[in-house]
Amino acid sequence: MLSSACQDTIRAAVWLSTKPTEEFHRIQEISDALNLPYHFLAKSLQKLVHANLLLSQRGSLGGVKLARPASQITLLSIIEAVDGTAFFDACILGMGDCEAETPCALHAQWDIWRTEMFDMYSVTRLNEITEDILRRKVKRL
Repeated sequence: MLSSACQDTIRAAVWLSTKPTEEFHRIQEISDALNLPYHFLAKSLQKLVHANLLLSQRGSLGGVKLARPASQITLLSIIEAVDGTAFFDACILGMGDCEAETPCALHAQWDIWRTEMFDMYSVTRLNEITEDILRRKVKRL
């Protein structure tokens, strides 16, 4: 459902949320910790910088860090920055003319599910996932 870039970017944001808020972290450090390709991750994290979800600093002490507390960052804000909102507007079968007036066979059920997912991503905050990581409910980030 979410692109792999979006999933990896969420993982990187969660990783950052487990670190002290005042510290910048090199993208290479994040890439190594999560076993993600550096250039791929750098492009995705740049989208979060442009969306004001991350702060970026150049230099030997540079890197990225969350722009605000994890409790103020929703998963939807990350999804919008990386993947956009087309997922919540498009037909699940990819039919270009599927809409309320000319629905596909899955339109009605997909409309319910995408609304539920949109609502779920809207209210789920980064700190909730971080807490699961720190409590070791989730074994691997």
